[in-house]
Amino acid sequence: MRHVITAVVVVAVEGYLYWRYRALGAEFHFWLHGLFGAAIGVAATTGWALLRRRRPAAVWGPGLAGHVYSAFPDALFLSAGILHALWMDAFAFHIALHLIPAPLVTMLGVFALTLLAWLAASLDRPRMAVAALVLAVGVTTVALLVAPAIPTTIEQIREVPEIALLCPLREVDVASW
Repeated sequence: MRHVITAVVVVAVEGYLYWRYRALGAEFHFWLHGLFGAAIGVAATTGWALLRRRRPAAVWGPGLAGHVYSAFPDALFLSAGILHALWMDAFAFHIALHLIPAPLVTMLGVFALTLLAWLAASLDRPRMAVAALVLAVGVTTVALLVAPAIPTTIEQIREVPEIALLCPLREVDVASW
C-alpha cells in the first residue's frame, strides 16, 4: 500500500510541476530537468543497493527527489524571482545541461540507462547494473564536455533559445556570475 501512496503522490507532484512549467511555455525545462533529476535519483538508489548487496527500493520516491533537486533553481525563480546564475550548476548542471547536444534525447537515454541499471540490480545482475550506471555517467560526461561554453553576456544568452528564461528584462553584467 505504501508504494501505491508514494506513486500517487509522485504523479500528483509531477502533474503540478508540469502544469506550472506549461503555463510558462517551458515544457522543455520540465522534461530536461525531470529526466536528468530522476536519473540521478534512480542511479543513487541503485548504486546504494549495489554497495549494500541488496535489491534496490522502488524508484518513485528517489526519482521525484532527483527531479525536485534538479529543478530547484526553477523553483527559486518562480517563487522568489531569483534569476538563474552559474552557481546553480551545483543543482545537477542546471545551466550547462541546456547546452549539451540533443538535450532531451540525451537525457532520455541517460534516464533509460539508469532504469536499466535499476532493473538489472532488481534481477540480481550486478555487473549489468554497474555497466549501465557507468554508461549513463559516461554519456552525461561526454555530452557536457562537447557542449559549447556557457554564455556570459546577455547577447550570448539571447542566442541560445534553450536558456532564454535566464534573460533578465534589463541589461546587466552577467560576467560576474
